[in-house]
Amino acid sequence: MTQVKLCKTDSVPVGEPKQFNIGELEVLVINLKGEFFCLAARCTHAGAPLAEGKLMGDVLVCPWHGSNFRVMNGAVLKGPAEKPLKVYQNTVKEDYLFIEL
Repeated sequence: MTQVKLCKTDSVPVGEPKQFNIGELEVLVINLKGEFFCLAARCTHAGAPLAEGKLMGDVLVCPWHGSNFRVMNGAVLKGPAEKPLKVYQNTVKEDYLFIEL
């Protein structure tokens, strides 16, 4: 696997999902009280941009049809989505967030 620098950690405020692109790959980053989670940035149901969704605790709500995803593992908690979000392993080094591709 390859580690890729995604962003500075301070560019992702607590509780505000932010999208970053690596080429054509769209990655959603969520900061939950200083712990970072990196997920696929599009809903698995209809492709909605999840950066426009709402974060309710550790649950991300899709802005189009209301699917709920667990931030820590991408699991679907409420449909209409049926497939979980892809989760990217990440590490923080010297104030930068890196993901595994």
